[in-house]
Parts: sequence; structure tokens; C-alpha cells
Amino acid sequence: MFLLPAFLVLLVFGLAIFRLVQIPRRLWSGDLRLAGARFSALRVATVAAYVLLLTCTVALGAMLLRTLLWSGAAAYLSMLGYFAAYPLVYVAAAWIFYYGLKPGNQAAVID
Repeated sequence: MFLLPAFLVLLVFGLAIFRLVQIPRRLWSGDLRLAGARFSALRVATVAAYVLLLTCTVALGAMLLRTLLWSGAAAYLSMLGYFAAYPLVYVAAAWIFYYGLKPGNQAAVID
């Protein structure tokens, strides 16, 4: 019963780590850019979504590591709310990233 949601959370956790690594790399290289004006609400929401996803990922990883190493089986029930909310946080952040990040200026490829 708990096997499928556990796999879902692990999949989303891996996708979040990949996205948290790729967004700064692609912004730095110029493949992505922030959409909107300099201080627009969309730009602020994009940065806030990145910080929220980073915070939730680090917190969930730390809680999972602490529970695996030093706690018993009863501690997993206290983490159930965090496991249930994490995919929702990821989907909300991905939705904001879809509108807040645009492809950067790419050089034309010469054949």
C-alpha cells in the first residue's frame, strides 16, 4: 500500500534535484532566462519557487536521513504529511518555472 507512493516521492525527489541543479547551470550558460521585466511579479515568483523547492528538498532529505539512521518505525508516520505535500510543491514549482523561465538567446547554427 505504501510502496507506490514511496516510489512516487522518490521519483519526484530525483526530478527536483535534477531541476535544482539544471536551472542555475542553464541560466549561467545563457540557455535560460527569467521572463518578465526586471522586478515583475513573475520573476519574483520564479525565484521564490526555486527557493521553496530547494528548502523543501533539503528539509525532506534531512528528515529522511535522520529517520533512517536514528529513529524507529514510528517516526515514519510523522513524516507522512511531508511526503504527501512534496509532490504538490514540486508540481507548483514546475508550473511557475514553465511560465517564469524562457529559452535564452541561442547562436544560430551554421551548417
